[in-house]
Amino acid sequence: MLSKSKFSCLFILPFLVVACGQDDSDDGSERSTPVTITEAVVQPVEWIERSIGRLRANSAPNVAAETAGAVAVIHHDAGDAVEAGERLAELDDQVQTIAVNSARAELRRLEALMANERRRVRRLTNLREQQSVSQDQLDEAETNVESLEAQIQAAQSALEDVEYNLARTRIVSPVSGIIQERLVSAGDFVNRGQVMFELVSPAALRALVPLPEHLQNHVEVGQPVRLWVPSRPDDVHDFEVTEIRPQVGSGSRAIELIVDLDNPGGWRVGGSVSAEIVIERRDGLVVPPTSVVRRPDGRVVYVIEDSRARERPVEVGLRDADWIEILEGVSEGERVVVDGAGFMTDDARVTVEEGGDAR
Repeated sequence: MLSKSKFSCLFILPFLVVACGQDDSDDGSERSTPVTITEAVVQPVEWIERSIGRLRANSAPNVAAETAGAVAVIHHDAGDAVEAGERLAELDDQVQTIAVNSARAELRRLEALMANERRRVRRLTNLREQQSVSQDQLDEAETNVESLEAQIQAAQSALEDVEYNLARTRIVSPVSGIIQERLVSAGDFVNRGQVMFELVSPAALRALVPLPEHLQNHVEVGQPVRLWVPSRPDDVHDFEVTEIRPQVGSGSRAIELIVDLDNPGGWRVGGSVSAEIVIERRDGLVVPPTSVVRRPDGRVVYVIEDSRARERPVEVGLRDADWIEILEGVSEGERVVVDGAGFMTDDARVTVEEGGDAR
């Protein structure tokens, strides 16, 4: 039979177990979540479309022979930088030199005949005044002078033509640039119009930038464009759209923007170019991207009111790496949760961490 003391211990034990199972740390206070906050601010925002384009030379002339002949000398090869007017090659000019000498001799012969005929006209004029010759003789001499004048003009034109052909045996660069390709060698016979050199002028470039077809109503000539080359991602330059090609690419279904520009330095013809096309600029209310949280019912932002996080459904607009535009749901100057927003619930108590207020 149990003693009275042992029975008392067995009766008290369950109550002790229950008491020990209670959380003695629960003093009735509500837990507070540490967060960082910032203010919603108005700042310029941009709708930007990014693309990768290619660079072409805005001036890439082909240098062709302007007269026929054999190539006598090559002065420059592919890769050489040349100045406008610099000699690239020379053709054998023997035929052209003979033609020039012949034309000059013919002109001197006609000029000698003209001088003699004019002296004859002067003599006949004096004799006619003395009634020593007939008027027909004088008229014939004057007609001969007019005929020789016409022949001299024709001879001068012929001389200019052969001198032009002689000068064209010296092949010169029409622009300052770089020889892309040499298409002839010494000894080759070239005909008039045959291409001898391909040049590119890297000083004037043209960027061809594709954009999706659905953006064709959002771009126009004069639209701001930022360009840079992959080798210099921090060297960004501002330009404007020069032209929009009217035809949509049959394979890519893209429109193509053209930007004419002076080479900023070191940009190479045929290389790629990164582009940011500014579709729209305006002032917008923005918050950090981490402040906007996606919930089953949509996007929300947590606004701080009386040390509590109040959940606000929001409508977002433009976005960038550092901000998201808020179209509805938050007002300028309201404080929103930044770090910790993803773990918030509506009406949760918060504590702003030291240095966590970005205002």
